[in-house]
Amino acid sequence: MNILAIDSSAAQGGSVSRILVDHALALLLQAHPGATVVRRDVGAAPTPHLTPRNLAGVRGVPSTPCEMAARALSDELIDEARAAHTILIGAPMYNFSLPTDLRGWFDYVLRAGETFRYSEAKPQGLLGGKRVIEEQYRQAA
Repeated sequence: MNILAIDSSAAQGGSVSRILVDHALALLLQAHPGATVVRRDVGAAPTPHLTPRNLAGVRGVPSTPCEMAARALSDELIDEARAAHTILIGAPMYNFSLPTDLRGWFDYVLRAGETFRYSEAKPQGLLGGKRVIEEQYRQAA
């Protein structure tokens, strides 16, 4: 059993979404004591946003050093997702949406021909058989 745990809160100490991820991870490890865990903290170490300088690294054919670095990071993140049986995502709500750092992670992982493909009807996922758990915290106003 391989678990990929993703934290995306910009807050470090006292973050409710981080507490929820830690709690869910503890329960998963209790159920699967030999599990391997990969932690990805995009809140503390954000995935770079897509820009004109790096876009071809994720959405095209990389040719510049910046694009090749983006492709290498995309490959690394996709490999983590591929290896995981369970993906645990901590997602706080900022201004009624997900943190942009988590969105950046999705931008690098969702790559046509690698993690999904286009069909006539709709896009189809290529990483089937994954269990995804989203731990989301919404603070009441």
